[in-house]
Amino acid sequence: MFLTELENKLIKPLPRLDKLRLIADITKMLQEEEESAEKFFRRRAVYPVMTPTITPDDSSYNVAFQLQKLWGDHNKA
Repeated sequence: MFLTELENKLIKPLPRLDKLRLIADITKMLQEEEESAEKFFRRRAVYPVMTPTITPDDSSYNVAFQLQKLWGDHNKA
């Protein structure tokens, strides 16, 4: 169900007090999500991302390079 459908069918008919409770509950959920993310990641920390590169001279990656080249040629067309 889309948010607009939820709003029209479920949220608009609610009394004002229930809408305020809903806002408080959603705010609490967002805070909990943010806190759970902080358990795994430190603020302002840098996490390296390794991206493999495939070059035509790497014999072990020759087939992968050919696929990459074909994919690139296909996407250009």
